[in-house]
Amino acid sequence: MGTFMGHVLPGSFFASFGCWWTYNVFLRFHACRRATAQGGAGSRSPYINTCTFPCRCLPRLPVEACMKVSVVVIGMIGEFVTAYKGGHFTHLGNAQHMTMYFFFGLNGVMDILTHYRLPLPHASDYVSGALAFCMEGVLFLYHLHGRTPMNVQLHMFLVYVVAGNIVAILLEMYYRGSVMPALLRCYFTLLQGTWFIQAGYILYPPVGSHWDENDHGQIMIVTLIFCWHNGVVFILMLLACFLVHAQVKMLSNGALYRILHPLTSSFPNSSSAGSLSSSAIAQFSKMDSEQVRRIIDDSDEDV
Repeated sequence: MGTFMGHVLPGSFFASFGCWWTYNVFLRFHACRRATAQGGAGSRSPYINTCTFPCRCLPRLPVEACMKVSVVVIGMIGEFVTAYKGGHFTHLGNAQHMTMYFFFGLNGVMDILTHYRLPLPHASDYVSGALAFCMEGVLFLYHLHGRTPMNVQLHMFLVYVVAGNIVAILLEMYYRGSVMPALLRCYFTLLQGTWFIQAGYILYPPVGSHWDENDHGQIMIVTLIFCWHNGVVFILMLLACFLVHAQVKMLSNGALYRILHPLTSSFPNSSSAGSLSSSAIAQFSKMDSEQVRRIIDDSDEDV
């Protein structure tokens, strides 16, 4: 990771998953609000947090978890190959980075096991995610020996963001019906991704002159840049909220149903969903049974 690309790869990993989670959290949140509003005062469509989100093209496959494991494998191979010099494993920093990747890969495996409903303790996917961020925080906190003041500052900001991620995941695990902890997870994951890439540009600039890592003035500029990263991420998430809300407003009732019950999107057509019994439908969501039936009826009319 002691290169520009070594920071861009994990940064892109976190930023991509942060964007994916942000979109899906807002999509589910606004879909639940619209479904409840359409059903009237007697219906309910509660928002429920999940650690991962299904891909609507392949709802029966844990696409997100598989992507997580794939990126981790690529990252570990890259760190392993670049750690060798003269036929010897000489870069212990790469071993730390490989360890960080390993725990996120473990989280991906737990997501796969949870997807296929193996007999695991409740919220094992959330716990493995919190563990991955905890290990990342520990590795970066004790990764600073002999570094320049600017290098230490860049990594400490990263440690603070990782700590925010840990708190957000634990809150989301406990408050499954609140959207705010899920949005906090999205926020800190996005921020971690952008800051990884920014740190790569500062420490290993691909173009331009190098920063003076001992200059107090330039260290203050790094602090300003971190604050602006926080503001930009917040504004981008706010913009995503409005855009997804507009998208949900334009959806047909059948498309709305398939968002709330993603497994039904694998049926040949929406009329197949209408043939399900109320007890089978209840397995897909905790929505009120009358609201589910109403959405199915509207879906059949749209076909």
